[in-house]
Amino acid sequence: MKTRRNNKVSLRLSAGAFLILACFLCLEKTEDAQAGIADHLVINEAHLDSIVGGGGYNDDWVEIYNPTTEDVLLDGWSLQRLAGTSLSKISLSEIIPAGGYFLVVRSLATTSLLELADITSSSLSLANGNTVYLVNNDINIENKEDENIVDFVGIGSAVDFEGLAAAPNPAETYSIVRVPDGEDTDDNSVDFIETDMPTPQNSSESGEGDGEEEGDSSLEGSVVLTVALNAEPVQNIEKTSADIVFQTNGDSGAVVNFGLDDTYGNVTTEISVTANTEAIINLDSLSCNTTYHYSVYVENADASENDTSADAAFTTSPCGITVDSLVMTKTSAKAKDEYADGWSWEFDITVLDMSETLLKMKFNEWGGAAVLGAGGNMRFSVNEITWVDILDDNIYPDTGVDISGIDNGVSDGRQVKIYVQMKVPAGTVVGAYNSGYGILTE
Repeated sequence: MKTRRNNKVSLRLSAGAFLILACFLCLEKTEDAQAGIADHLVINEAHLDSIVGGGGYNDDWVEIYNPTTEDVLLDGWSLQRLAGTSLSKISLSEIIPAGGYFLVVRSLATTSLLELADITSSSLSLANGNTVYLVNNDINIENKEDENIVDFVGIGSAVDFEGLAAAPNPAETYSIVRVPDGEDTDDNSVDFIETDMPTPQNSSESGEGDGEEEGDSSLEGSVVLTVALNAEPVQNIEKTSADIVFQTNGDSGAVVNFGLDDTYGNVTTEISVTANTEAIINLDSLSCNTTYHYSVYVENADASENDTSADAAFTTSPCGITVDSLVMTKTSAKAKDEYADGWSWEFDITVLDMSETLLKMKFNEWGGAAVLGAGGNMRFSVNEITWVDILDDNIYPDTGVDISGIDNGVSDGRQVKIYVQMKVPAGTVVGAYNSGYGILTE
């Protein structure tokens, strides 16, 4: 049962007040435009902008109304749109019931409109200056005089229109609509008004209704292309890569848009996805310990349907090593060429990748009061029993220490304490010295 009639009646009263005033200025027009309900299908309402505001432009739809007492089979009919000199066509099908409606919606429209549509098409992209024709065959019209045109409406600045002027160009969230439904004076500027209460209706909406149960009615609906992220959408997270796992309900092409925020900036190579089969797209060349935003975009072969998952985020695995503390446990030394008389330090580090089990250190040449080599004078250990000697300045030794069984378990990663000693060669000049170090895990 349609729900719009009361709203349209109130709008009609306002429009009537305008027309009464207009009679004094345009008598010839009102004499030619004879009001009455059409005896054929009509384009009843049209919308060409965002239905909820916010600057969108994909929520285009056209409502066809059957004011007659007979059902009409739309097989072989078409809805055609003229934009400048370009004509596009949408083939129609199914039945529009007596006193009922039929809704054609652009395939990029919002979900609520798509769920309401009797038919969707990517070709339905309406704008100011367009003319829409309802045609009783599926052949491109020659011009507005084509005998197969059942009804047409020019919008705003359109050059093709019915009567003395085109229908108004509706603002965002507005539509143009006949008041009452089906009234046809053969003048677009009279038949259509602009309303801020668009009411798209489909073939499930009956006309007046008789209050009796209709036992053989049926329900219809369509399912459009949809992307769904896996319950665990991000898998195999590494320092520089991760897998995005998802599936769609139709064969399609898919990409992942990703970046440091929800503007993304990066896109993967497209892959082919089979309906209701788990798909994986790998993201690589990422930075460690970094949060990435991502969204999956899917589109069918003829680009008539698409879907995008909501923005989501994940963080890559932590980067290599952090030094939690460094303490010099022996700050002065005797120049006796003995480790027992030299300097010593303790490093507390975290190895963030638990798979790394080998640790090495290197030390630069010492400077200060004089030049002092690290090679041959320094060593390190993780247990103060087994030591690895530093043989050259600023070069990691060939061997390292095994840290696979070491983990203090204070926080994430592997906590390791490193002991470092240096012996000071005999004859080393008195004074202060300094150097640099490096830690490598594999």
